Order: sequence, then structure tokens, then C-alpha cells
Amino acid sequence: MTPEVTLLPPVKTEVRGGVFFADFGQDAYGKLRLTLPESMDSGDFTVRLGEKLKGDGTIDRHPGGSVRYAEFHVPIQTGSGVYELPPAMPERRTPVQMPQEIGEVAPFRYAEVEGLSTPPEAKGVRQAFVHAHFREDASAFECSDATLNAVWKLCKHTMEATSAFGIYIDGDRERKPYEADAYINFLSHMACDADPGVGRATFVYLLGDPTWPTEWSFHMVMLAEAEYEATGDAGLARQNYEAIEKKLLMEKARPDGLLQAPGIIDWPASERDGYDSGDPHAAKGPMMGPEINTVVNAFYFHALMKMSKLAKAAGHADDALTFTTKAAQVGAAFNRVFYNEGRGCYVDGEGSGHASLHANMFALAFGLVPPDRQKSVADFVEGRGMACSVYGAQYLLEALYKSGRADAALKLMTSHEMRSWQHMLDLGSTMTMEAWDPSIKPNLTWNHAWGSAPANIISRYVLGVQPLEAGYGKILIAPQPGGLAWMNGTVPTARGPVEVRMQGGAGMRLEVNIPAGATAMVKVPLQNGAAGAGALLLNGKAVVPRREGDALVVDNLPAGRTVLQMGGR
Repeated sequence: MTPEVTLLPPVKTEVRGGVFFADFGQDAYGKLRLTLPESMDSGDFTVRLGEKLKGDGTIDRHPGGSVRYAEFHVPIQTGSGVYELPPAMPERRTPVQMPQEIGEVAPFRYAEVEGLSTPPEAKGVRQAFVHAHFREDASAFECSDATLNAVWKLCKHTMEATSAFGIYIDGDRERKPYEADAYINFLSHMACDADPGVGRATFVYLLGDPTWPTEWSFHMVMLAEAEYEATGDAGLARQNYEAIEKKLLMEKARPDGLLQAPGIIDWPASERDGYDSGDPHAAKGPMMGPEINTVVNAFYFHALMKMSKLAKAAGHADDALTFTTKAAQVGAAFNRVFYNEGRGCYVDGEGSGHASLHANMFALAFGLVPPDRQKSVADFVEGRGMACSVYGAQYLLEALYKSGRADAALKLMTSHEMRSWQHMLDLGSTMTMEAWDPSIKPNLTWNHAWGSAPANIISRYVLGVQPLEAGYGKILIAPQPGGLAWMNGTVPTARGPVEVRMQGGAGMRLEVNIPAGATAMVKVPLQNGAAGAGALLLNGKAVVPRREGDALVVDNLPAGRTVLQMGGR
């Protein structure tokens, strides 16, 4: 997949003591393109590129960790006034290389040019932004909360800006695909622009070059199923069926169905909420026990359910039944072995005396918690807050929305605490970071897409748009605004854009636009669980919906624009 190059002008330029400074507004993988007069004195000049500023407004030359800074001493070219930095460089020892026609790139937002007798003109300075094809207008989101708006923009830009390599990489330090990174990246990419090309390429790459964590293997099943759900095309599943099935690791199961395998749980290791021991500084290794552990088996159950759907789509109906049966066995053993009745939550593994956020949020996110245990487990999860990494945040937010805790999830996404996306912005990053803060992971990158959970959470749960049939032939629109007074959004799908506009309050108004060739089930959230101002109006006429929890459900809405409103008596 050949990347595209977009030339972006700086949003700010100035000359400080002979040093030309440019701010391009956002960090991106690419090159600095300088156009200078062809008739210049011989000699050389210096170019600096960086992601981070110092307090005095100059580029930080020692930003720490894996935050990028590069400096180039450039010979003046006789008869040519166009320069591209970084120049042709020796091949980096990274698994993923740029195409030869593009050459080496660097992530940067800021540029400084020093040593020219006449500083460059702003019109001759461009950020050559390298990215996969990306439709900026395919998605949109705006709401009553300024922080959530900023978080959405942060995550959306990350989707475009980290696509330069044609496959999903884990950041500039390693430039390597990992399965969990790829899954979250795919969900968020599809929430911003429904083009599965980079995700498919990443999946194929990882089949040939897998990584080591136990749960990352399950993410391959999840990625394949997410691609099928998004596109309605079972080709990827059919072509790679046996390879995907092997990712279930079924050979590690004991007779009751539970897997015997350590897990990565979360990363970095300090983000495990004291998993199994209660000591956040214990078990620093990449993989940890207990041997029969809750997180690994939650993923195993989830992957079996996803594999069942893939098997059916790929024409293996008997296998689909087998995977569903195995999942039921794992689910029963999971609740028998890991649930602690006295505490009302799940412990970290067989024989463990510790209950972590992770043991409970994955169980809740993956549908393992029976209805009579939902409240106590959700209470536990909500009470732990953001006691996980930026990777774990994907599943924490899913767990909260799936258990009806939209207010709690919204609070986490709009937080200004250290463990928040706003904190990334406050530090100066314009792409999601590898970890919440350098104090947690000193070598973190400022360009790591596995931190982009809010992009897909906003589309799938806040706006509430998800496929009820693979490929969005039938669409679920079940907004969960939480404390938002209003919100407007566009979610791209394989059928076309789904538009959702919602105004809260007693006279709640929900306007949806369903693409051609699709129908929708719409769930109208009730205010505080009550029926609000009265009957539900559908395009101005009273309808009798069915009640489902704290929502009113109207099914089989046709393509086109529909307005639902609480009002009338």
C-alpha cells in the first residue's frame, strides 16, 4: 500500500536571533521540505526537527525517553533550492521500512533552521506529511464537553498520522506491529475512516511474524472478527481459517476448559493494579501467573465466541457450534473458579487472594458476568478508576458502557488527571502516547496508536453506532451520552455514513440518518431511567416502543433521516 504525501504549511513561524522557527500544529511522520533561493553562498546550515518544546519555546534537544529530536547539518546545493529532511539515511534496523520512493521519515511537529544568511520564507517551508489514504470528512464528532472534543481530535489525528508505514506500528521506537496494538488501532481507524486496507495488511503481516504475549494471540481472532463485522466480507477468515483457529491456543486447556498459561495482563508491568499479589512492584516480568488466571481465560472465552462467528461466516457451521460449546464450558468454569461471593468480584486467578481491576473489567467487557453479579462487579470496576494502562483503558471503557455506567466512562475520558488523554495534550503531544506519563514508562513514545481508545469508544458507545449484521446491513444506534447536554457525530460504515444528533434534557431529541441499503434498531436512552416528558414521537407521531432496561427501542427503521423525541402525553 503506497503512502500519500500531503504538504502542510506551518501554522506559526518566527525568527529568533537568526533561527527560523516553524510550528506545524500537529506531530506527524514525514519530512521537512525547504525551498530556498538557488543562488546561495556555499557552506552549510542546520535543521532541527522535534516533537517537544522547552519552556522558552525552542525545540527540546534532550526530550527524554523515545520522544523524538533530530539535527541535520545540510550542505548548500549549487543550482538546486529544494531540500528534504531527513535525507537519505542508512536503513534503520526496524521490522517495518518505508517504501524506497518515500525514504526515511521522522515524527515531528516543530522545525528550526539556523545558519542561513537570509532565513527561509514561510511559503517555502512545508511538512511533507506521509500517511495512508484517509478521508478527513468521513467522520466527525462534537459535543457539549470541550475536553471530549479535544480528545476526539487527538485520537482521530493519531489514526491518520500513524498510518505512514501501510501497517499499524507500535510507535517510532520499535516500528513494529503487535497484535493488541493492531486491534485497538483498527477499531479506532474504522471509527474515523472505514477503510480496512491497513488493518488487513497488518493482520497478514502478523500471521507471518507474531509476537509473544498470550493475550496478543487472541487479539488476532478479535481483529479478524472485527474486520468481518466492519466489512461484511468473510474473505480474510476463509483464506486464513486454520491459522486463525491456532491463535485460540486450545491445546493449553485443562479438562474443565480453562487455559493454563501466564499472561501479560497489562503493559507496562506497573499498570497491573497489583495483579495476583496486591504489590504493584512485584512480578515485573513480561508474563505472569497465576497459571490458571482470570485475564487469560476472559480473553480465551471472548476469542472462542469471536471464532464461532468467523467459523459460521467462513462456512464451517460444525466448528461454529464447537467453539460456542467450548465457550460455554469456559464461562461456567470461569464463574465457578474465579468469582468470590463474599467480595462480590473476581479474584486474579485460581487460589489468588487478590482482586484487581483487570480481573473484573475484562470479565465485564467480554460478557462473562451473570446478571445477578453485574452490579457488584461494575461497582468494583467503577471504584478502581483508571488503574490500568492506555491499552487497558480500551477494555475498562467497554466494561463501563456495557454495564450502563456511561457517566463513569465519560468522567474518565474527560479527566484532567495524570491518567488521562487531556494529560497527553497538556504535555504537548498531538498523538496518543504509549503510556499516561513518563513517570510510568520513561522510554514512552509520543506517537503510539494503542492509546486511541476514545476514537472507537465515542463512535461505538457514546454515539452508539455498531453493526447488528456484518457489513452494517442492519445497524444498532444506541447512544449513551452520560452527562453530555448535546452531541453530533458522523460514523463511517461500509454502507455509508451514519449521522447521530442528540439533544438531552426532558424533551430529549435524537435525529439519525441511516445510509441507503441499511435498516436500524434505535435505542433511545431514558432520562434517569424514567420515561421523561411522555410518549415517544417518531417523526412527530406517537409510537409504542418496547422497553429494554433504561432505553426505549424502535426497530426496523428504514434508510433516511428520522427524528425521535420525548414529548406529548
